[in-house]
Amino acid sequence: MQIKISLRSASRKKSSILWRTADYPDTPMTVEDFLAETVRRNVREYNERKDAMELLRLFSRETSEESMEEKMADMAVSGKVSYGDSLNDKKADAEAAVKNALQCFDDRLVALFADGVRYTRRDEQIPLRDQSEVTFVRLVFLAGRMW
Repeated sequence: MQIKISLRSASRKKSSILWRTADYPDTPMTVEDFLAETVRRNVREYNERKDAMELLRLFSRETSEESMEEKMADMAVSGKVSYGDSLNDKKADAEAAVKNALQCFDDRLVALFADGVRYTRRDEQIPLRDQSEVTFVRLVFLAGRMW
């Protein structure tokens, strides 16, 4: 079944929402099952993207110093200069990511809504159907100092 997933963050200055659609098995799932499946899918996609970037970097002709300076100038204009992910060859560990995601859910750092209903316990059943809308909201607590 197709599930529409939106990702939101309460900390962003701009109201940005990322939407994506993914295929999930048409079986009953608990919150924990759904989170684990979602994280495993994202880790798999991330690792595949890293492999593809390695292949592109291997066959890239842009190794001259001039092209690197151009890239850095372009990044500086956008406000962020980085080396990119291709320098880090370590792949993501799916089980560690699942454990971390479940801990974030338990600690209420991430809220999960499915078809307008908030789920707060791992063992709750989510009645997902084709074209259900699931929203993840990353909650960021503001902290400051008193001077």
